[in-house]
Amino acid sequence: MTARFFWLHRPEDMLFMEVRTENLENREGRLVRENPAETAFIVFNLPPQHVNEVVTPVGSEVPGPVPAFCAGPTVIPFLMFAAMDSIGLTVDELLDWDQLFLLRAPLHMGPDDPNEPTIFSGHQVAAIEFPTRLLITPDAPITWVSRKRPFAADGRAELWHMDIRGENGDDALLRAFAVPPGRPARTDTPLTDKNREDLVTLTSRIDLFRPNPDVLEELGFPDPDSWPFPDFERRPLQADRFTLTALGATARLQGSWDFPDIPPPMLDFLGWPKPGLASYENTAGLGRDQTVRVAERGFLSTGHRAMLVSSIERQFVTGPDGVTSIACLREEQHIVVQEPEVHYGASAGYVNNGHEMPFRSLRITDVVTPVIDPRESGTEFWVTVGGSDLEFTVVATDSEDRKVSFTMPLVFTPFELGGGVALQRYNEPGSEHRRTRQLAHQTMALAQPGANEPGTTVLPVSSIAFELVRVDGHPQGALPRLVTALVRVPAIEQLTGGSGEVVVAHAPSYLGGGIEAHATGAFLTLQQPPVRLAPAAEKIGGIAKPNVDIGLLSSRAGAVPAAFGGSGVIPADVLRDIFGDAKLLGSISLARVLDDIPAFGPDDFKGLSEEKIAAILADPHAELPVPILRAADLSGTPGRELRYVWRPKLKNDIPTLDLSGAVLTLDARTVASPDAASRSSVTGELRNFAFDFAGMVNVHIDRLTFVSRPGCKPDVSAGGLELRFRGALQFVNALREILPKDGFGKGAYVDVTPAGINTGYSLAVPSLQVGLFSLSNVVLSAALTIPFDDRPTSFRFSVSDRHHPFNLNVSLFGGGGFFSMVVRGDQLELVEGSLEFGGAASLDLGVASGGVYLMGGVYFALSTSGIRLTGYLRCGGHLSVLGIVTVSVEFHLALEYAERGRESEVKGRGTVSVSVRVAFFSKTVSLTLERRFAGSALDPSFAECLEPADWDEYCLAFAE
Repeated sequence: MTARFFWLHRPEDMLFMEVRTENLENREGRLVRENPAETAFIVFNLPPQHVNEVVTPVGSEVPGPVPAFCAGPTVIPFLMFAAMDSIGLTVDELLDWDQLFLLRAPLHMGPDDPNEPTIFSGHQVAAIEFPTRLLITPDAPITWVSRKRPFAADGRAELWHMDIRGENGDDALLRAFAVPPGRPARTDTPLTDKNREDLVTLTSRIDLFRPNPDVLEELGFPDPDSWPFPDFERRPLQADRFTLTALGATARLQGSWDFPDIPPPMLDFLGWPKPGLASYENTAGLGRDQTVRVAERGFLSTGHRAMLVSSIERQFVTGPDGVTSIACLREEQHIVVQEPEVHYGASAGYVNNGHEMPFRSLRITDVVTPVIDPRESGTEFWVTVGGSDLEFTVVATDSEDRKVSFTMPLVFTPFELGGGVALQRYNEPGSEHRRTRQLAHQTMALAQPGANEPGTTVLPVSSIAFELVRVDGHPQGALPRLVTALVRVPAIEQLTGGSGEVVVAHAPSYLGGGIEAHATGAFLTLQQPPVRLAPAAEKIGGIAKPNVDIGLLSSRAGAVPAAFGGSGVIPADVLRDIFGDAKLLGSISLARVLDDIPAFGPDDFKGLSEEKIAAILADPHAELPVPILRAADLSGTPGRELRYVWRPKLKNDIPTLDLSGAVLTLDARTVASPDAASRSSVTGELRNFAFDFAGMVNVHIDRLTFVSRPGCKPDVSAGGLELRFRGALQFVNALREILPKDGFGKGAYVDVTPAGINTGYSLAVPSLQVGLFSLSNVVLSAALTIPFDDRPTSFRFSVSDRHHPFNLNVSLFGGGGFFSMVVRGDQLELVEGSLEFGGAASLDLGVASGGVYLMGGVYFALSTSGIRLTGYLRCGGHLSVLGIVTVSVEFHLALEYAERGRESEVKGRGTVSVSVRVAFFSKTVSLTLERRFAGSALDPSFAECLEPADWDEYCLAFAE
């Protein structure tokens, strides 16, 4: 068939187009088929219908000439119906397009050549390039409306135009079917290359439906009915006006689409496109855009569906010269939240079934943002306004429906990029301040509590830090999780007196199996370093000072050491690591007396109400193996109560302390209310224990109790005390008949000070006189000191004392002495005693008088610093004649042995003093002699006893 060309040109209304015919020839003013058996075609080539212009952001400077470029020509091909043999070669008849059959681009097939997208089966199809670089074609039968002749009024002619309308005058339906190839990339125009490709997909693709069963099985959907995504239905552009003119199209068209939220990795596997366009609107006049609105779907980093909306409008602005007005396209961008509320949990596809996200949902209240800083389409970015992060207001709902609100900057990720890109941008180094959000001590549940245990995972939160993690149940492929939180633990705050703020993260056991995965309901771990719980002993009973590193927060036991994170047996060596320098009775390591904690399960702690705890404490054989430290709101009144209660299993492993059958109970309550200061009620009790001091004294106590109540003096009582001497002091037991049965009962003293508890007795023995024998000033005393600090418990037993010795007289001879023993902790600190005895005689003859005396004594002391033994002898006499001349002589001899460390010494000192007094004159002369003798060193060391060669020979004897 022969192709012929001619032009239609009508200057009055600027009609101008090229006409190409096939199988038609001009016969006497009509176009007649050359071959009646063949199809005849008429193709109209119109001038470009669109001019693309560069877009500049609102507020930016406008360049001088705005860059612009034209679209390619528009092609409108028709074929003549078989009943038509000819068509008149006139403008009126040629432009009567309703009598012709329009060749539209087919849906069910592709072009013959991708480089020639408008040729199908060898024929040209209708292709209107609008907007530039996008080829559209009618999607349904249309009608063409145009004046047959030029229209003029007031000396002016109307521009030639051809309206495209749907059947019955409805809106025309247009679809994009191709993007012209070979054009250079542009990113500064209203539509990007990706937008145009999306328009082709969304308006023309009919092959995007549910995959076949084999493919579904590969994707993890063995049951075809389990495919969760609806089939995609294409939707053409709707034009309520589309007019072709000689100067470009005037149009109002729009389209919106709901492409299934199939994750991008799955789309890649299927080989499907990933359209991100959600809606498109365009209003143009004579080929120039007036308004363009492009909405691209994506996700915020919280998982909310959102759109990046680019609103482009032609505005008059002042040019660079400050005088010229330029009508250019200006762009504003907004984020529009399509899904204000997102729900989390197991269905979201978290690795740990949603335990890593404490919020059940997040609701964004700012559904439309202010104008954001311009961003390039198709890239992920932090949403900013004016160069600063835009803080979205978020209302979060925890697992118990509590609402907390905070603000947070977010990342917008286009749909086609997927969660991997979002994850990298959100978690990038340097953005920690963006991911950490301040909650200003709002209370929230940081974990899902157990059944019938509401409020047990609630804490005031100062801040919370998020990060994105991969999930397989959300189309973005990534959702936020809690990394760490700065929380205030009321129990720690009230007990330690500090702020109580600690950095926590979810406990591994909770992440793996929820709150029931651990017996105590552990749900948070304290980050390094752990909190050192070292309260003042008077706050928890004085009997024990349970210093411990708190590493876990649990819903049933409160704050507990990290080693209690398991449920199996906790051996004693682990307890030593847990309690470190924790003390019992001031100086005894608590870790040494704690027995293995047996395996425990959730049933041991579920429903641990006040009534159940009271029943456990009432039973002397029941135990609370894990210390319970928790705070709870008061019922009916404002305020909170902190309770620390513990009854561990003890073992008998301290030489100085007999704990076989002993029971230790600590129960402390602190109530903090807004109308009063904190009020503490403390009970500490240790039953059925005994002290053994150096194998010489045994003190058994049935009950030692410490009770402290608000507004009252601490009440310390001990009952069932029995004192028994052993070893070298066993003879003292003979005196037990004169001691009270209960030395700590009536008549005993108890003194409670901030330093500790001092309790004991002091008993004066009545004077004893038999004939010439007299014994007086004998006082027997015993004192027990339990410090609240790190000093060890001490016991002192005395018979009289240094400053008030007992007196013993036999006829003319007399003397005295004392004995004292101090045992501190598990070592003998001091044993000292003194004994003096002597006699005196005198004679008076009237003219002369005189007298002689002789005294001797010994003092010994055994202490931790060494041994001291001192003896002395003192004798003398005097003679007086008529009271005028007096002569006196005294001799004093002292010998002392001292041992300090590995050194010993003997020191002797002798003094002779002679005194003479005559009338009013007197003179005394003393002569003193002192000698020191250094003793040999004490027992030799191991190195001194063995030569190196002998040691080598010994070691080699055991070598292979």
